Amino acid sequence: MAAPSALLGLDAHKALSQYVQTRLTDQNGLPQSSVSAIAQTKDGYLWFGTEEGLARYDGTRVTVFDTASHKELKDNLVLALRASRDGSLWVGTRSSVSRYKDGVFRPYISAASTINSIFESSDGRIWVASMNGLYVIKDGQVRLFGLRDGLPDVHIYAIAQGPDGTLWLGTDKGLVGLGDFKHKVFHTYGPAEGLPNQPVMALAMCRNGSLWLGMQSNVLHWKGSLLGSWVPPGVPKDARIGAMLADRDGAVWVGYTHNGLAVYRNGGWIRSGSHEELPSQDISSLFEDGSGHVWIGMLQNGVAELRDGIFSNLGVREGLAEDRVWSVIETQDGSMWVGTNSKGLEQITTTGAIHHFTTQNGLPAGPVYSLMEARDGSLWMGFEDGALAHFKDGHFTVFRDPKSQRGYLISIRQEATGDLLLGFHEEDGLVRFRDGSFQHYKLPGMLNVSVIASDGSIWVGADHSGITHIQGDKLTNYTTKDGLLSNFSQTLYLDRDGVLWAGTSPGGLNRIKNGRVTTYSVAQGLYGLTIGAIVEDDFGNLWMTCNKGIFRVSKKELNDYADGKIKAVHSEVYGTADGMRKAECNFGQPSAWKSRDGHLWFTTTAGIASADERRIVAQDTLSAVLVEEVLYRHAPVVVQNSSVYVHGSGDLEFRFTSPNFEMPDRLRFRYRLEGFDNDWIDIDNRRIAYYTKLPPGHYSFRVQTTVGDADWNAAAVPITIMLEPHLWQTVWFRGFCGLLLLLIFVSCYRVRIRYLMVRTQLLEKKVEERTQELQEAVRVTEAAHQALHDLAMKDGLTKLWNRRTIFEILHKEAARATRDRSPVCVLMADVDHFKVVNDLNGHMDGDSVLQEVARRITQLTRTYDAAGRYGGEEFLIILPGCSLEDGYMRAEEFRAAIANTPFVTETASLQITCSFGVAASRDLSRVERLVRDADNALYKAKRAGRNCVLSTSPEASRNPVRDQGCYVDHSPKS
Repeated sequence: MAAPSALLGLDAHKALSQYVQTRLTDQNGLPQSSVSAIAQTKDGYLWFGTEEGLARYDGTRVTVFDTASHKELKDNLVLALRASRDGSLWVGTRSSVSRYKDGVFRPYISAASTINSIFESSDGRIWVASMNGLYVIKDGQVRLFGLRDGLPDVHIYAIAQGPDGTLWLGTDKGLVGLGDFKHKVFHTYGPAEGLPNQPVMALAMCRNGSLWLGMQSNVLHWKGSLLGSWVPPGVPKDARIGAMLADRDGAVWVGYTHNGLAVYRNGGWIRSGSHEELPSQDISSLFEDGSGHVWIGMLQNGVAELRDGIFSNLGVREGLAEDRVWSVIETQDGSMWVGTNSKGLEQITTTGAIHHFTTQNGLPAGPVYSLMEARDGSLWMGFEDGALAHFKDGHFTVFRDPKSQRGYLISIRQEATGDLLLGFHEEDGLVRFRDGSFQHYKLPGMLNVSVIASDGSIWVGADHSGITHIQGDKLTNYTTKDGLLSNFSQTLYLDRDGVLWAGTSPGGLNRIKNGRVTTYSVAQGLYGLTIGAIVEDDFGNLWMTCNKGIFRVSKKELNDYADGKIKAVHSEVYGTADGMRKAECNFGQPSAWKSRDGHLWFTTTAGIASADERRIVAQDTLSAVLVEEVLYRHAPVVVQNSSVYVHGSGDLEFRFTSPNFEMPDRLRFRYRLEGFDNDWIDIDNRRIAYYTKLPPGHYSFRVQTTVGDADWNAAAVPITIMLEPHLWQTVWFRGFCGLLLLLIFVSCYRVRIRYLMVRTQLLEKKVEERTQELQEAVRVTEAAHQALHDLAMKDGLTKLWNRRTIFEILHKEAARATRDRSPVCVLMADVDHFKVVNDLNGHMDGDSVLQEVARRITQLTRTYDAAGRYGGEEFLIILPGCSLEDGYMRAEEFRAAIANTPFVTETASLQITCSFGVAASRDLSRVERLVRDADNALYKAKRAGRNCVLSTSPEASRNPVRDQGCYVDHSPKS
């Protein structure tokens, strides 16, 4: 895993699988998932052409431009894009070309055919390749070149320009060159120049002036004469090229419309061989942005970004025997050695070759938990079953401690004497190894890790006993009683200053300096509670691993916190978004290592994750902050020359961003409105600033961004805000009004005093009488209000909610369920053979039956259920939070309560039953449909024999529910 060839380009030594990939589709912002064109304007925005309009992307948000919002765009099917040097964007569609600048689209070309490509030449001309010729735009004037102008073919697919200024065209008749712009002399290049007479579908110009041509059947490299011709390995001969790109490092990317991606670099071809590398094999566009990231537009699968993450991965895909690894070190020859879980030992040479050592080479079986290089360059390793292996001169020798309890050999250190200090994960696990013999030391706990200080003393971390410091015959033990976060010590790191850093599980980080313990946990800003490994980089940071990922903290911050200078530390967290294949780390010894080239190596559940510190420094470079929009009183206002002029006072809103495609979620913003804010306001990742009821005045809005603990970048160009006061908001007008009001107040006060003295006597006489009248009126009014409330909302006979009220309740419950994403169940109930009751027993008994049915329903309803009279002998019951299954059971309870007990009236004892229809749904956009479903289910129950519960709700078909059965009363019907 060599260092990147350039900090701003893709590492040419990586496989495609090792790049960090970000995907953008219609599921996370694009208006449609076929991306035919990509461009980046000077302000840093990326633009994507889709079949449903143009999309602008800043790394976090997508803004869509289409004909609905910008009629000047003419067409939503965007096929070509080009960002020009003046900051504008040229947009080609099926039949038009427009220019976007300063928020406005201006049409330039209305073509009779498809626009294939747009190119800006070195002199500022805009060239447009179409299926009916070559357009050129200069100084706002448009000219079309066709067959009459000497163009050998009007079907033009691609445009490129060489260092000498020659314009190259890919046409159906082959490669065409235009060297003389003034006289427009076109020349076709063919067999005489080593080129076949075939259509040229794509072009890519390298910095060295050589030209790559995408033909119908192969890829050509040409510079006046043919330099090479290929059909990349694995690509069918009839494959069609959809796009080509020559990146800044000289690699050539070829995208095929149905056969994936091929890349030529370092003298050979590599291909995207699976969906793990790319989500689609249908490539329609390729683009390299200003940071060297490659963007791949696909048909129906959006766009994918390939970039070098902070981390590179080394796993099975790259040649390791397995992904689960425990330990890693670098040896004196520059090789990296990796201890795996079940596949033995791996050596990664400086050339990138991987050598495997297994039981066939003499290794013990099982996980390699610990590694150490001795001073003589030989390698020692510890295994799960307690075996100690020694690799020297190409041979392995295995040693076993006869007194060992078969605990993991988790730690190996070498003392100044040459003796090995072994750590077994067992009681009395500290062992000295010399000349094949093992000497045990009695120590508390189950050993996990040990380190040897420069003075020869030994630090030991163990489970149950915390940390022990051994100085000769003196043992000092640190536990939770001494301030440790936990008595389970997982890892130890001794820095250059002799300070011990200990990771405990759980708890966090512990610092021991001069016998004093300082602890850091989540409350102090630490990311992880279980620290598995600690390694220090060359920039003053401690890197730590945990089960959730890797994070780094400035050691200066940690020391400042220990000294009481600051109240918290800041953790910079890394995970899959930064290139790690999986964030979870494994804990061997060592499971984190800094190699001599500055790379940091970590063991994970998906192989080795290696961080390049230099790339971290490079990523601290941030784009400028852009103020996208200013709103005054919730409406956009025009910003001219970075100034806004409005009248009055009101709410002000600023929307801003900083285009970033590596770490957009880690950006932090702060802003300040000079003239209003006393200091900067830190808003983390939010990109909007609000001000409410801002008074008139002159202000200046500034915004800055940073990432992690880096310095804030320079503020964007300030926006001057001039809120000019209205006449009534000026100081002199307010002063005049104040004086006038004072005079009026004094006059009115004197008149009012005289009037009140007279009125007081009259009012005192009436107070007592009026008070009595009011008390009586209140009593009567309250009684009338309650009666009116009952008449308006409840059914007079059953005292249940009336039809209007029960529907209002249903709409409220539907809205609540939509917010909570919970179901609502509706029951429709109908008294069976109610007409017979009325006809045989009279309407008085019928009313009694309805009242008793309502009483029994009310007894079974919960406090938040609702029941109402739907009409006649029909009732509507609302059951919030009930699924269809629960609704069935509740309906059966209601049915049984009515059917199982006779109804006793003044004239007879009646056996009354009810039929129930049940409906439930989470889609409550139309509650009437839910009621109709319940009503249909009710009539289905009637037709099924009455006295039963049934459902015809559509939810039943999407979420199948076992039929609760139809319960039919077989007693003779009245």
